[in-house]
Amino acid sequence: MDRSTDEPVIVKSTPEARQGTTGHNVRYVLYFGVGLGAIAMALVYLWMFG
Repeated sequence: MDRSTDEPVIVKSTPEARQGTTGHNVRYVLYFGVGLGAIAMALVYLWMFG
């Protein structure tokens, strides 16, 4: 990478650089939401084409 500008280098630790939340059972909320979405889509498909 060309450092031809005089901008300072920004260094962040791993927790500071993270954009999302870790822990707090976030993955279970994601799994539950995706699972319910898949079930809803399957029910709509069966209702429309079944």
